[in-house]
Amino acid sequence: MVKSNLWDVLNETQRYISKTYASALTDENKREDLRYYIEKFVMDHGYIVDGFTDEQLVGRLFSEMVEYSVLTPYLGNPDLEEININSWDDVTLTWSDGRMEKLKEHFHSPSHAVDIVKRLLHHSGMIIDNATPMAQGHLPNNTRITAIKTPVVDECCGVSVSIRLLHPQRVDRKCIIESGMATEEMMEFLEMCIRYGVSSLVAGRTNSGKTTLVGALLASIPDDKRIYSIESGARELFLVKKKPNGEILNNVVHTLSRPNENAAYNISQEDLVVAALRFDPDLIVVGEIRDAEANATVEASLTGHTVVTTVHSGPAEAAHGRISLLCQRRFQLGMEVSLAQARQAFPIVAFCHKCEDNNRRVMDISECSVTPDGVARYRCLYRYHITGNTCENGQYKITGQFRKMGVPSADLQTLLIRNGVPYQTLERFLN
Repeated sequence: MVKSNLWDVLNETQRYISKTYASALTDENKREDLRYYIEKFVMDHGYIVDGFTDEQLVGRLFSEMVEYSVLTPYLGNPDLEEININSWDDVTLTWSDGRMEKLKEHFHSPSHAVDIVKRLLHHSGMIIDNATPMAQGHLPNNTRITAIKTPVVDECCGVSVSIRLLHPQRVDRKCIIESGMATEEMMEFLEMCIRYGVSSLVAGRTNSGKTTLVGALLASIPDDKRIYSIESGARELFLVKKKPNGEILNNVVHTLSRPNENAAYNISQEDLVVAALRFDPDLIVVGEIRDAEANATVEASLTGHTVVTTVHSGPAEAAHGRISLLCQRRFQLGMEVSLAQARQAFPIVAFCHKCEDNNRRVMDISECSVTPDGVARYRCLYRYHITGNTCENGQYKITGQFRKMGVPSADLQTLLIRNGVPYQTLERFLN
């Protein structure tokens, strides 16, 4: 028996496998063979590593050679939202309930961390190196990766990575109401707007519940209405409804952008918005506006299509400002014109926020109407009022209540009626 260091055993094993069974490292059909070769080598040499059983040692060596090192047990975990690599020796997990946990294990060195991240990015054909120190990619199990390496981050860190695990929609309408994220009336109002042709924008920072809210709202769309969704690289919206026997009930087209270093092969969200118009959609859903696709999305709404999308921003006025700035990346129309178009394109804005106590709230729902002479008038229809904010022993407690602040404008009422909303449905929101 030879008592040794994990990394020394790994180096010896890699050297042996590369020399004797090199094809097993690259051929996925030989993965089980590779595990056997590793196990035989370890057993033949009698290696012992503190903290590992023989089975655990073989599993870890296998993970280091063809999987993702310390990350392997966590990728695909249904209860995990994010893995953040701050540096090679600092890995933090963010669980679905908001808890943050520092991993006791970490990579062996900055170069080791970079090697594993390169392997992660390889799945989407993306490269990270000194010439391209920043890259975005995805894994087959619907995981989004954004990585930055030296020299953009400090040499001692090696690499910094955000890994977002995107799970099928698990929070439905009932969960949103029971959790206190929004009220029944707020959900009904947003559902009415989207169902009857009012383009809507959901704003907020990362992890504030924007996509969760959109997914729950879209579940209310009648099955005979065609939904065309557009997302970037990985899917967060899962809108197809199926019977237990697998029969599809609704009418959904899901699309994903596919970035490529070669511009000729790049399929952007902007390309997909343009393509959506040829599919005769009843509803276009852009998972998140983040670049030049803003202009095509605004144009789609202004030409009579119903559009639902999200944006990283503050409440209504800030959201429209953000959209207009992104539109400038495609056409320099001037901020005044671009802002007016953004306001007309998205009359309804819902602002989501993750409070300090980790509870998500729809903080307000606002309407923006634009007069014939171009004056924008914002009115808040619903708002969450914070009535208490305390911190005891590091635990925050925030209390508050939702209030109805106003009723839809005459312009919005006219638009909804023209698009077919029953009077009795609309009247519920006019008191």
